[in-house]
Amino acid sequence: MPHNIIVPGPQDHFDVFRQVVIVAPPDQQVSESPRRWRIRATPEVHPEPGRKPGSPARFDVALTSDSIRTLSLRALEGVRVAQTRVIFTLPRQFRTYSRALAYIEWFTPFREPDPSSGLRQVSRSTRQLHRNAAVIHVDEILRLYHLIPKMGVCRSQVDKRKCL
Repeated sequence: MPHNIIVPGPQDHFDVFRQVVIVAPPDQQVSESPRRWRIRATPEVHPEPGRKPGSPARFDVALTSDSIRTLSLRALEGVRVAQTRVIFTLPRQFRTYSRALAYIEWFTPFREPDPSSGLRQVSRSTRQLHRNAAVIHVDEILRLYHLIPKMGVCRSQVDKRKCL
């Protein structure tokens, strides 16, 4: 997405969505049906008396297209991992972009595979000690992606804001 600065006013309202469904072409080796992935971005819902029970936040991690390089999913070239935080559209007065957008937080580019597991490693990308984030078109989201946590010593206190 080009680097444009859009300054919303206090009266501007953004349509926010809980999920987006990504439809990928079929993999002929597996199935002739297209593959669908649901990418969710839902905040925590606190339980209230007389209402449904609360639900935890769900911010899915996805593979996104990195427009800098040529896309190759098989070799993980031209793709990058990101966590989807908000899916939205711009208000009418900003309709330069008619497609839905996603506010995402980047992970670092894939590192070399781990010698013991063979898995590629990523970590949160930061700039000046803050998470590196961007707004992208949802068309740049390629598929759902699952991360395996790095195991280690358990801390006594867990900060929910720093967890996936």
